Amino acid sequence: MALYAIGDVQGCDAELGALLTALHFRADRDRLWFVGDLVNRGPDSLAVLRRIRALGAAATVTLGNHDLHLLAVAAGCARIRSDDTLNEILAAPDRDALLEWLAGRPLFHEEGALNLVMVHAGLAPQWDLQLARQCAREFEAALRRDPAKLFERL
Repeated sequence: MALYAIGDVQGCDAELGALLTALHFRADRDRLWFVGDLVNRGPDSLAVLRRIRALGAAATVTLGNHDLHLLAVAAGCARIRSDDTLNEILAAPDRDALLEWLAGRPLFHEEGALNLVMVHAGLAPQWDLQLARQCAREFEAALRRDPAKLFERL
């Protein structure tokens, strides 16, 4: 079994597919950690979301700022920017299922057996793991409970 950490796919599905092929990745044997920013910038964010969601338990995802921006736009709390590449997701027939799945991803993933944690962009230097864990769980709960209220306050 191999564990691969991949950061900032940012809508580049063809490149992700090529990487997984080069790694000889097999979902029944290997695991992938995606370190946030699955979407935006690249040409195929919709395919990226569909591919990673379809991996099921073989893929662990933490949310990044671009993922949160997509969720804020979908909640009506942020505007699409001129350089965003999110429209295809927002118009997709499986939009709701994809957004619900994405909103269910954590900000902070902890793998005790490996003594590892994963976050998108690091932690404030004055934070310890306990505080990071606590803040992440509070944010995640607010995101799942009332995303519009959360994004309005950010």
